[in-house]
Amino acid sequence: MTYVHDDQACQEAAEYPLADHHVEKLRGLVTAKRDELGEGGVRAHRVAYNPGSWAGLLPDRLAENDRVSRGDVFDMAETGNLTDVFTASYVWGTGRIGYGPRRYRDIVESTAGRLGLLLSRAAEAASEDVIAGYTMFYGGEDPERRAVANLEPWSRIKGFGPAFFTKFLYFTTQGALILDNVLARKVAALSGMPHLVGDGGRSRAWSPYRYAVYLHWMCQAGTALDCSAEELELTLFTASSALSVVH
Repeated sequence: MTYVHDDQACQEAAEYPLADHHVEKLRGLVTAKRDELGEGGVRAHRVAYNPGSWAGLLPDRLAENDRVSRGDVFDMAETGNLTDVFTASYVWGTGRIGYGPRRYRDIVESTAGRLGLLLSRAAEAASEDVIAGYTMFYGGEDPERRAVANLEPWSRIKGFGPAFFTKFLYFTTQGALILDNVLARKVAALSGMPHLVGDGGRSRAWSPYRYAVYLHWMCQAGTALDCSAEELELTLFTASSALSVVH
């Protein structure tokens, strides 16, 4: 990484190692998840959606299906069509949630025809450093001084927060991982790391620095568990609850 605060983020993550009993429990969960996914691995993880609800919005590859896998979205990313990846990652992220298509339309319309430009700008930054891509979507480095949506030169998009733009980054950028409220709560419970969730388990406004700490923590935890960081991400996300991971 070229991120200027990367060493500090790495050091902070190292202050919150997994406890031995968490390592033992998580190894079993990772193994079970591998067995469930089979040879396809993480790419085989599928999410169901209702194509009828998305009529006229889906890329051709998804229009005739009712499930989308991580592998499907990765394949789209290889074509370089970022708007298709944006749509597919949003469908994958919302699944059968009824308000998904409406919110998707609102997000696209808020960009006033500039969606492709905003995505390509963030993807270009991320190709140099994943935190730079995150910063573009976030609207700067400081959560107290974030740019408003659609303000040059950033790629902050109204309604398209970290829980979803990290999905886009995950599918388009090597080293990126998804960070949403589910993962933030579970990582906070496992590690005791602050600044991920606040009172009542509500997500914080994760700054680019906080995302860098999260990436390092996931990588170091994956090393302790003999798995990849994305295997750990999927295992944590699909575990039944934070308590099922911790106890």
